[in-house]
Amino acid sequence: MELLALLSDSDDVIIPNVKKALHQFTVYPLKTLEELEELYGNIPLNLILIDTDSHKLFSLRDFLNRLDENRVVLIAPEKPDKYEMDNLPNSIFDCVEAGTVMNDLPVVVRRALERQRFENELRMLKQSRDVASTAQVQVLNRGEAESSPVRYDSVPAGRYIHEKVIVNFARMLTVSFDMHKLLDHFIDSVMEIARVCKMSVMLKDKTGFHVRAQYGLDPYIADNIKLGKDSALASWLAKTGRILNKPVSFVDSSSVSIAGEMGALQCLISFPMIYKGKLIGIFNMDNKVTEEPFYREELEIIYVLCNYLAAAVKDVDLYHQMWYQKEFTNKVLSSMSSGMIAIDRDEKITIFNQQASEILNFDPAHIVGSDLRELPSPLGDILYETMVTGKTYKRFEVIINPSRLPLGINSYRLIDEQQNPIGAGIVFSDLSDSKKLEEQRNKAEKLKAVNDLMAKIAHEVRNPLTSIQTFTQLLNEKYSDDDLNKFYISTVSQSIRMLDSLIDKLVTFSSSQNYNFEKVNINDFMNEAAAFISKNIPETHKFSKQLTDKTMYINIDRKNLIKSVYYLVLGIIDRTPDGTFITMNTNAVAQEVPSVEIAISFAGDELIGEGKQDLMKPLLDIKHLGTELNIPISHKIIEGHGGSLDVKSGDGINAFIVKLPILERRSSIISIEGGRISG
Repeated sequence: MELLALLSDSDDVIIPNVKKALHQFTVYPLKTLEELEELYGNIPLNLILIDTDSHKLFSLRDFLNRLDENRVVLIAPEKPDKYEMDNLPNSIFDCVEAGTVMNDLPVVVRRALERQRFENELRMLKQSRDVASTAQVQVLNRGEAESSPVRYDSVPAGRYIHEKVIVNFARMLTVSFDMHKLLDHFIDSVMEIARVCKMSVMLKDKTGFHVRAQYGLDPYIADNIKLGKDSALASWLAKTGRILNKPVSFVDSSSVSIAGEMGALQCLISFPMIYKGKLIGIFNMDNKVTEEPFYREELEIIYVLCNYLAAAVKDVDLYHQMWYQKEFTNKVLSSMSSGMIAIDRDEKITIFNQQASEILNFDPAHIVGSDLRELPSPLGDILYETMVTGKTYKRFEVIINPSRLPLGINSYRLIDEQQNPIGAGIVFSDLSDSKKLEEQRNKAEKLKAVNDLMAKIAHEVRNPLTSIQTFTQLLNEKYSDDDLNKFYISTVSQSIRMLDSLIDKLVTFSSSQNYNFEKVNINDFMNEAAAFISKNIPETHKFSKQLTDKTMYINIDRKNLIKSVYYLVLGIIDRTPDGTFITMNTNAVAQEVPSVEIAISFAGDELIGEGKQDLMKPLLDIKHLGTELNIPISHKIIEGHGGSLDVKSGDGINAFIVKLPILERRSSIISIEGGRISG
């Protein structure tokens, strides 16, 4: 296993991130340069990693100059530009930004180690060639050359050609992803095999083949010459995939065109650059500077190198496409007003944008690459559930523990071409400000409603008081008429009851209630509420209840919650004809906060649009306080219990849905494990 040394004193970020990124290597963390020098002198280290944020390069320059080439990888807050990189000591192979350690460092380390392996192999080949050359000289000195003649200007030694293949192949793999460096190394490699007068590498784009690197050509020609995609030379190379020598005899118009194109390119031989059966480039070269013919082995090795070059060019193109896509994605993510988190199939966090960092107060450098369980609950559960089961959340609200931060979430499943899950992502936003605005808006509406209430109260109270005053005066004048006295007394009593009911509703609505909460079995509450409702509703309507077979407990103020259910029933009675049948039942609901639903249902035309709005009429639209305060008061009491009120319609049935949190579950109603909800 390769041995790596890490010079850093960042125990909280750099050291753990490097160890996590390079878990397949042995990494020795060191604090001081003295420790590093001692370790380097005693143990053969493959690579040295240096954190430039904690150890400045100027203090390490003497040590770096004593090292072999390509032995050091820097970890810096920001990657130096090209000029700074060119002026670093030769021992430095590359530099990685600290924020991209998890993704980029393993790639750079593998490339550095690969380059060292090729350099070691090349060194061994050179040594073996030197031994072979020495043996040949000794044979000649012993006078044995006459029996075994050797011509140094004949075919090059096989070992020499193999060495060239390794040299160029190693270079292609270690020139990073710089297209200019790649092509320059290729031309240098060909020059080492055969000294050629002129060379050019042409690569294909949407319009044709253009010169991307050259040696010996007039720069004007190199910049302006172009071969069409269907040119004679390109068509012949694409069709045959073979080496082409410039035609000297013309048997058809195609050979004439090829000769003309090769003449314009100032070449005598053209090599196809084939990748997956397609011609992506052309390598052209002229004669040797000595005008000697090319050896067959030289042409073969150049042909092989052209194929390697074609693959390397495609890799560089793919890398740049991915890099640009990554940069574009990073810019999109950084400019998003919402947070974005994504995980891969190994449950590791791969994306954590800046907005997510600001909302959740997490450091992206620490969280990227970590297990999804590092995320605050329930974000990890939602990501896992979406990836494994495919369930997606749309406009879903959650509360982040322990800060009680409200978030609005959308989740997405990531799949590959075979529709297999490869990860999941969530986009979320902080709802704190919108919640505050909603609260302020509600307060403003209630304040305005109170002002309107005062005028309406005066009107509603004045009518029964007027009748009481009038009938009291008439009672003294008509006291001898018993039937009239009974009518007056009945009317006065009814007005008093109306006033009492109205005052009770106004007090309930306008004042802050101090609820006396207690734990109550849901069925016990249903029985008490049903008994109160049946006793007080008119005979024109029928009422029934349906209990649940599950044991559930809610935390309520019995008196006030029964009153809220009763007011809902009165609201239904006020809006339905005689003979309407009203039912009340319960149902457990599996949510983030397990709840129980109390449904108060009645038959009739399904309520849509204005019908629903009429039932859930806001306080500002109330015209008759006596009846239309019923539902707003009920709504207020339910919200005071941490619940919610809604209206649903379907299949000819309308229902008020009262949702209350379950305090304690004695039987297993729902289970939430690993981000999955089951009943």
